[in-house]
Amino acid sequence: MKHLFEVWESIQARIQQAQNLFLFLDYDGTLTPIVSRPELALCPFEVKKYLEELHDLPGVHVAIISGRSLEDLREKVGVSDIIYVGNYGLEIEYPDGRNKEMLSSGRTRELKRISQNLKNSLREIPGILLEEKGPILSVHYRNVPQEFLPRIPQILEEELQLWRDRWKVASGKMVWEIHPNVDFRKGKAVREILKTFACPGLLPIYLGDDQTDENAFRVLKGHGISVFIGPGHLASEADFFLQSPDEVREFLSKCLEVRKGGRHDPGAI
Repeated sequence: MKHLFEVWESIQARIQQAQNLFLFLDYDGTLTPIVSRPELALCPFEVKKYLEELHDLPGVHVAIISGRSLEDLREKVGVSDIIYVGNYGLEIEYPDGRNKEMLSSGRTRELKRISQNLKNSLREIPGILLEEKGPILSVHYRNVPQEFLPRIPQILEEELQLWRDRWKVASGKMVWEIHPNVDFRKGKAVREILKTFACPGLLPIYLGDDQTDENAFRVLKGHGISVFIGPGHLASEADFFLQSPDEVREFLSKCLEVRKGGRHDPGAI
């Protein structure tokens, strides 16, 4: 992967020439740095300002797409009239108030039972954090001492044996997540949103830092721009990389200048 700013002249031209620009942005690790506890990951004021200004420009659409619950994501970002995608696509909220939820009340009750069982099974592991996110249960282990780590997936596997055909476990950055055994991914959510917002001259750009973003990178292959947030030597399906949320902030600033009709120096910080 090349660093996005190394080829900014060509990227800038594509952003400038696009009749419509659609920014798909992951939250944790992309708009805000990864932190020790999920509730501490607040959207920086400057990033929020750029998102608001970009959204206000004609022909610019914004979607925040995350593993967080829809309610939590909306509260953390705090920008109105944009698309919010929660729980990796299990929840989608459009600016006009339309909502899509893929989990029935019966499945919600099942997850409550799983959550209670795991609270009992994991209670003796120090630093463990269970986060109920509606249709997904996250088990955070960032603050768990090293010697306890092997026990966590064992306990999860034992619990999920009872629900093998209905629930499954997936891994993320220092987190295990239990979610319904249905077809949902960030890439599928991106594809659905792009169908809803079908418009001429559309350039979709997706920024994300996690394994869950790789599916979305593949969806945009050949007709959009995908950007991995992290070290450029890591394997990814993305076209380019940016090193950190600070560089994402700079990217948003550049996009804003280009869409306003100005020129932004690619070497400026």
